[in-house]
Amino acid sequence: MSAPSQASEALLARLDLRIARRLEGLLQGDHKSPFRGAGLDLADLREYQFHDDVRRIDWNVTARTQIPHVREYIEDREVTAWFLLDMSPSVDFESVSVSKRAVLTEFTAMMCRFLARRGNRAGALLFSGGVDRQIPARGGRRQSHVILDAMNRYRANRPAPTDLARALGETAKMLGRRALVFVVSDFISPQGWEKPLGQLAARHDVVAVRLTDPFEMRMPNLGLITFQDSETGEQLFVDTHDPGFRRRFAAAAEAREEELRAIFDRAGVDGLELSTEDDVADAVLRFADMRKHRAKLNAGAAP
Repeated sequence: MSAPSQASEALLARLDLRIARRLEGLLQGDHKSPFRGAGLDLADLREYQFHDDVRRIDWNVTARTQIPHVREYIEDREVTAWFLLDMSPSVDFESVSVSKRAVLTEFTAMMCRFLARRGNRAGALLFSGGVDRQIPARGGRRQSHVILDAMNRYRANRPAPTDLARALGETAKMLGRRALVFVVSDFISPQGWEKPLGQLAARHDVVAVRLTDPFEMRMPNLGLITFQDSETGEQLFVDTHDPGFRRRFAAAAEAREEELRAIFDRAGVDGLELSTEDDVADAVLRFADMRKHRAKLNAGAAP
């Protein structure tokens, strides 16, 4: 195995370990799991909620109370996390001092380090047109370097626009045991990936980590400029001085935001937005707090 690259070493050295300590217990807690399988102990019963897996229904309690109830279990094994990483040209976009690719790298490094501290395993799947590279899930601090080095050296096997539907479908076939899956992407892809996302979430705990840039939401007045699609090379000449154009741009961006939120909701996945103008650690901590708070509410609602 090659030595970790200097870039990987530098990135990991910048990570504040206090972040990992603050994350302890937030994403995984006491390993309460919605899944039934070997090595699981019954943790609790609660009322059925929309998006719950019907296979978790406790029919005896449901018949006795006349209200559908589902079982929750506590895992006595480590968590395996997979990072499905979008390495397509669109994540190289940069309107400020940080690119979406840099945000993707920082998030992956931070979460790998956190998982290693808990004794869990992490693996990665790198995709563009489809999944081009798989890094097997392993534990230990060195795994962070292995994944980061693979990202730094990544070159797509076949130049093609992002095919998120294909990547999600291939991921579902590759993964065996149930896992925590982070889909890290800007979700700029042709339609058709909604169903594969839902199918992946039906078996795994999926978090949609969306990479964004402020220019994708609001277009400043830059005068006459040429836009180029980073994946297809198509160019478009526009006048950003036109207020009508900027209004239409903002309206289209907001419509896409609402559509993505609806897709994530229908698929039953949590969405974490990481902007190039935000602090990645703060965004992850807010997300983790939200998950912990929701888990407490669900536990309090159980009979």
